[in-house]
Amino acid sequence: MSKLPKVGEVVQLFGIGCEGCGHFRGQFEVCRVVDQEGEVFLVVDPQDIQCEGPVEKKAFTQLTIAWNRDLESWQTDCGEHQVAVHIAGHYHGPTREAA
Repeated sequence: MSKLPKVGEVVQLFGIGCEGCGHFRGQFEVCRVVDQEGEVFLVVDPQDIQCEGPVEKKAFTQLTIAWNRDLESWQTDCGEHQVAVHIAGHYHGPTREAA
């Protein structure tokens, strides 16, 4: 299992959405970390964002990024679609353990 970021820490995120969303990268401050009862998510506040595609910087407010255990990836919702998110560094979320 990798370590989750701590509240107040600034992390680099890379988001890859669909054609309608485009993708983004930027620095986000961690506002909240939840890791309990199989539910893992972060709430992050944008600091500096670069967007490519139709998504605009002003569309970003606090993001909730949840760990999808089945897909073993971070995801957020862009309104109509899910966006795969990578957290730079060693934050790869909890992994399944062999039985």
